[in-house]
Amino acid sequence: MLPKFPGIFHPPGKSEDTPQALFRTEHRLIRAADSREILIYATGTCLSNGQDLPKAGCCFVYRSSAYTQRGDLTHGGTIRFRLEYKGPSGQHYRQTGNRAALRSVLAALQFRDWSKDCNESWRSIVIATDSKYVASNATERVKIWEGENWLTYDDELKCHVDIKNQDLWNSLMERIAELQSAGVRIRFWNITEDLNARTINFALQACSFHDEANFRVPSYFGPTGVLYMRNRI
Repeated sequence: MLPKFPGIFHPPGKSEDTPQALFRTEHRLIRAADSREILIYATGTCLSNGQDLPKAGCCFVYRSSAYTQRGDLTHGGTIRFRLEYKGPSGQHYRQTGNRAALRSVLAALQFRDWSKDCNESWRSIVIATDSKYVASNATERVKIWEGENWLTYDDELKCHVDIKNQDLWNSLMERIAELQSAGVRIRFWNITEDLNARTINFALQACSFHDEANFRVPSYFGPTGVLYMRNRI
């Protein structure tokens, strides 16, 4: 049985290994050395982060871009959307870059039942993100937070405070537990921004989309991967 919490992905060879070198660009981003492992890029960003009127965008990529028979470049595997103002419980939250990055990972794993995708082919998913906040906390600190009732000590305030984005962390851990109980291992790979530049660019574009008030779970329609939100490319 797989563990409750996600793990860290360690490239098998040199430290300069890249996602492009390890994962083939086919109908999914499939590991060259393991045909049952796929990679999903994810990131989030926020304009005016920490200032007035912040606007955050999210993006994940589960399939490479492809050309149609007419020669048009399509991005059907690239999902971008505005960060919603409300979380899963309906509570309102401030838009931040960290929250957008976390939201993008949750959306990627909720996008479909990966344990049944492509005739139940996958047994491992690697989330490649430039967000250290997401990668480090998901693999190291979440288990501590759960044990401490989602509280942490604030040295400046001299008291315990709630963990930020607890609603999304809870939802993400629930989704990871579902997938791992179905036999799909989840690991995180903290990559550099230059290796995630394309995803970051689409997340930046999503910051300019219309405001989204309510939290929505992605829907998947058919083998080409059509998105639930209108801001699809």
